[in-house]
Amino acid sequence: MGGMSQRGLFGTKKSGGFMANLFQMDYKHVANTNVIHCGDSLYALWEGGLPYLLDPLTLRNKNGRGKAGLTDLDGLLSDNFSAHPRYDPARKTYVNFGSVFDPIKSEFRVSLYEVDATTFRSKRKNGVTPNFVLDAPALIHDFILTTNYCIFFINDTRINAMSAIKAMFGSAGFAGSIEVDKDAEHSNIVLIPRSLLDDKEQDAVSDIDLFHDERVTVVKMDRHFAFHYANAFEDMEGNVVFDTVQMDGMELAADFKEPFWQIENPFRDVSPTRLIRYTVDIQNKKLAIGNDQPKVLTTRLPEFPSIPRDISTRRHRYIYPLVARKKVNVNPKTSGLGGPVAAVAKIDSEDTTNNQYFSFEPYEFPGEAILVPKAGKTVSLPSEEDACYMLVLVTNGKDLTTDVAIFDVEGDQVFEEGPILRFPLPVFTPHLLHGSFAEGVTFEFGES
Repeated sequence: MGGMSQRGLFGTKKSGGFMANLFQMDYKHVANTNVIHCGDSLYALWEGGLPYLLDPLTLRNKNGRGKAGLTDLDGLLSDNFSAHPRYDPARKTYVNFGSVFDPIKSEFRVSLYEVDATTFRSKRKNGVTPNFVLDAPALIHDFILTTNYCIFFINDTRINAMSAIKAMFGSAGFAGSIEVDKDAEHSNIVLIPRSLLDDKEQDAVSDIDLFHDERVTVVKMDRHFAFHYANAFEDMEGNVVFDTVQMDGMELAADFKEPFWQIENPFRDVSPTRLIRYTVDIQNKKLAIGNDQPKVLTTRLPEFPSIPRDISTRRHRYIYPLVARKKVNVNPKTSGLGGPVAAVAKIDSEDTTNNQYFSFEPYEFPGEAILVPKAGKTVSLPSEEDACYMLVLVTNGKDLTTDVAIFDVEGDQVFEEGPILRFPLPVFTPHLLHGSFAEGVTFEFGES
């Protein structure tokens, strides 16, 4: 019978009882958040460590078993590498960040990286890695990218001393030690110029002071929390437009007294989400207000918003999130409405009356949608933006099976008719997070 070899960041305990968890400050690298295919390799990503380098066909570690399978991307990385790289279709690169907290120095360092989309390696010739430092561990899970900016959402946070002590004694997760200041009036949108990632920027790119560096734009907005973003782009006036999944409250690691799956309502502390479009007036360093700004795109408890990869950093009209099965009346200040998503949506950011939804059975739960452009179509053209198929893995919690569902999302009405193809996988997979589509990649299978 198997057991837990290490503690989990969010509270899973190592097998062996109290003494096995006491003062065990390391945690399991789960490598379960996202995967990116580059060259002849697959990179399994999780924000708490380095990428794992996998064979894309066998899923075996290329560099050896266990932690030997990790890669620092030929010396580029010294610490963590987030699970949310953002693609730049113009440069054919991925931009990403990595964050690490030093409790001795009380220093939270976020480093910025840009890698080639074919090799997943840096083109930088100098050894300077742009980074900024905060005095508390910010909750930065995702970020957004435009042609000229790396954009981060930063709340006021602190370490909860009692929760940290519980984590040290092995009775709680490390993540639960981070606490958002609920009394703060504002959150910060921080726009860092991408020019700081260029080789010509040799000086003053280390230990950037976000709130005092004149190169960085900081815009205050009403306090809230966001795990995921759909996309960001710069409009004709130079303003930055972005779409975010927003919630008013956040509990990172609840202190459950019993196993999660035995709790009648494990989502009792989860705040409802909304998909909202904001516009940042760069010239005046403020949010655009009025004239339908900010714009609520859907309140149907959205999460995991997706777009076609080639739309990243570019103006987009459609967003494809997971949502609740039914329309709900949302009070953003009330917790308990959250839950596992069981439907998919095509959101029209220009006219939300055209939003389309498809619900699965109550016991079926889709993972993040992957958009695949149709052959011969160019999704970066406004007239062909939705010329895609949408791939979704659907977990059946009743029968413990998993299906692949494929939707045609082009045009009106077709989406709500449901999948044009659905077939079972030969194995069951649990509820899924993020993924990607590797265009043109095929495999030759030998005879078994």
